[in-house]
Amino acid sequence: MPYYYHLKHRIREAAERARVIGHLEALIKQLDRDVPAKDADRNLLLASWNLRDFGKPGNRRGFGKRAPESHFYIAEVLSRFDLIAVQEVNELDEWEQVMAILGPDWDYIATDVTDTRLGGNGERLTFCFDKRKLWFKNIAGEIVLPTSMLISRALVDTEEGKKLYAGKQFRRTPFVTSFQAGWFRFDICTVHLYYGAESGPLLQERVQEIGTIARYLSERADREMKHDRALILLGDFNVVSPEHETMAALLANGFQVPKTLADPTNFSGNKYYDQIAFKTQPAVLEYIDRVADDGSRRNSGVLDVFENLYTKAQWREYVDQMRKSPNGADKSENELETYYRSWLTYQLSDHKPLWVRISTNSSADYLKRLREGAAAS
Repeated sequence: MPYYYHLKHRIREAAERARVIGHLEALIKQLDRDVPAKDADRNLLLASWNLRDFGKPGNRRGFGKRAPESHFYIAEVLSRFDLIAVQEVNELDEWEQVMAILGPDWDYIATDVTDTRLGGNGERLTFCFDKRKLWFKNIAGEIVLPTSMLISRALVDTEEGKKLYAGKQFRRTPFVTSFQAGWFRFDICTVHLYYGAESGPLLQERVQEIGTIARYLSERADREMKHDRALILLGDFNVVSPEHETMAALLANGFQVPKTLADPTNFSGNKYYDQIAFKTQPAVLEYIDRVADDGSRRNSGVLDVFENLYTKAQWREYVDQMRKSPNGADKSENELETYYRSWLTYQLSDHKPLWVRISTNSSADYLKRLREGAAAS
């Protein structure tokens, strides 16, 4: 549960604070409805969320800084899960404000910022986790490709008359760590893969990045399964749609995406950028893909964080804030109504979180295998 005493200090004006509390109450009610309650030892709630330019220095393409209220909304959403892969965290000052709201039971692991000369935006890949539920297994690293797997690989002539492979690493280096929750041991890799363009060579570079990370991790996943470990690959893949070649590249090496995660994940509701993919024992996916008796998806979903936050009807609440941003300073009220649709994505995000619930109590299966082993001997 987030520490909401911070509200008094970060939003000092009483009427403004009352407005934010009203939105938080609506959000809490929605989360109670859409996300299963956290439990102590039977399930793991895993999520992925791209937070647009979170903590990015400056005025973020002219849309200005996040208002303090957005930190409380983000913290409330994060608190409903046990482990969240967060993309587009830039400098950590703003992230630490969210962590303070979450409280001392929470921790995070982050990469260094990517070099913008590689084509990224100077961001970090981050895992945020509830220490009461998970423990970090002290293994983490960024993936560096061998020469034979470089993106856009080509054979080139050197000045010495030799032929060498040349190509690119990932624009934003994938980040893999090891965790355990209950009986469930797993390696998890988060990505924010190259977007490029909607067609042509830059789209093909995106397809190559998706296929390469899946291929790179596939053999590792096969080894891990022999030791009852799972491998989870998640984040912002910039997948266009389930039928598109971007998705085919993800699935080509044996990774599977839960069937129940079939909804668009971007703010506009027309792209499937974010994914959670598994290469693990069939029972893990079977559990996620179960549908409750009432037809609801209670083990996975794409969370519509815009249902109660920054809605179309709320735009007048933010006129003063929008005018404080460089892009909104000289706009008329009618122009601000149109501007609001873009501005709000820099307050919350242009992505929706997606999540799965994984069973972590395998004690019955373990005892069964022990009994079968004893009988065989």
